[in-house]
Amino acid sequence: MMIKLDIDDNLIIGKDWYVAFSGGPDSTCLLYLLMKKKEQIEMEKDIKIRLSAIHVNHNLRQNESVRDENFCKQFCEKNNINFLLFNVDVKKYAQSEKLTIEQAARILRYEIFDKYSDGCVFLGHNKDDNAETIFMNIIRGTGLQGLCGIDKITSHYYRPLLSYSKKQIIDFNQKNDIEYIIDSTNYSSHYMRNFIRNDIFPSINEKTGKNISNNLVSMSNLVRQAQKYIDKQIDLEFNKRVSIENNTAVINIYDFKFLDDVIATGVIRKAILHVKGILKDVEKKHIDIVKNLIANSQSGSIIDLKDGIKVLLLQNDRIKIFVEKKQDKNFCIDIDIEGITYVKEIDLLIKTGRCEYDKGEVFNEGWVILDYESVKKGLVIRKRMEKDLIYPYKGNGTKTLKKYFIDNKIDSDLRDKLFILAIENEIVYIENMEIGKNFLPKKNQKALRLEFLYECTV
Repeated sequence: MMIKLDIDDNLIIGKDWYVAFSGGPDSTCLLYLLMKKKEQIEMEKDIKIRLSAIHVNHNLRQNESVRDENFCKQFCEKNNINFLLFNVDVKKYAQSEKLTIEQAARILRYEIFDKYSDGCVFLGHNKDDNAETIFMNIIRGTGLQGLCGIDKITSHYYRPLLSYSKKQIIDFNQKNDIEYIIDSTNYSSHYMRNFIRNDIFPSINEKTGKNISNNLVSMSNLVRQAQKYIDKQIDLEFNKRVSIENNTAVINIYDFKFLDDVIATGVIRKAILHVKGILKDVEKKHIDIVKNLIANSQSGSIIDLKDGIKVLLLQNDRIKIFVEKKQDKNFCIDIDIEGITYVKEIDLLIKTGRCEYDKGEVFNEGWVILDYESVKKGLVIRKRMEKDLIYPYKGNGTKTLKKYFIDNKIDSDLRDKLFILAIENEIVYIENMEIGKNFLPKKNQKALRLEFLYECTV
């Protein structure tokens, strides 16, 4: 099958081209096709185009990271492509900013890409990436906008392979003898995106006989058309009702209740976007809270929406949306002992299931094994609380969680970041750190395995 770049040449001619180049099948295919397009345009129009490859070494996979860097460098040397190498310390940044590895890596990558905003930055996202993003947005309940999926063009970013599946890209590479490398972590279902890609989608395809990626993307194209019209109507109402000043939005809510619900929702979302800068994790329930405030409360009423976003009902039919300093959100979620639990507050998916424990490790990064009978009732996930107690599995007695953290010299900021499994005030497990002695699995007895899958965003 032939693959053609889905892009209007008029948008990219006259600018420098930069390709986010990991060495994987998608980015290598993209770089190869842009090489050919560069040659074609230069010949037809008698102009010169500067093509560069940007490789970001995250330094996360030791020998593999070195292998990836060397492959990308040699590929560029062989094809006379300008090679731009950046080394970043993802682990250090994740720790300092209290982010997951995936979040930190993405932020650092895009900070580098944004340095080249005067040119065109090409990204190798494909149809399957788009379907996975749509599915993750469905899980979050993000509404119509989330169902639109990944845009082909955003600002200086271009995604010309978005119409092609991973299989089509790999087949094209093989047919054209295009070498590439594989990131071994792609096969691990530890992270949510990989779990969707490796486990959920294949299972759905097998049971339904349908291709869920194709169907999700087809649906998103229809939603995108509807969203385009809706956005025009939202813009009209927004410009009539909303004033923005100093990262604060004031909305005139006179006759707001007569607006069509989808338009009212759009106005509120757009106001939050202006205030917060992003709409990540703003869901229908948050918009409904604002609508209820408008419909039922008196002036002076204030609500905490999420992530420091506050909404204040003013006099004269107005509400003010603004952001206070972000605070850790309190939550306490019951864990489904034999199923899946999604903790929206920290974007964590927990997979649980019975297993037989023989010997060996009882926990490591991303999983823990517990005695089934001890945790089958009352197990919750939450953040630390004042009266928490822990009986460390290598310790000699019970101590307060506060004393445990002090004894182990755990930084106070990290204490607030860690999630905890508990039954009432007894600690069952501290994220990647400790398991309560009373909950250790017993040899040849029923055990419960919990896997913790953090989101992986493209």
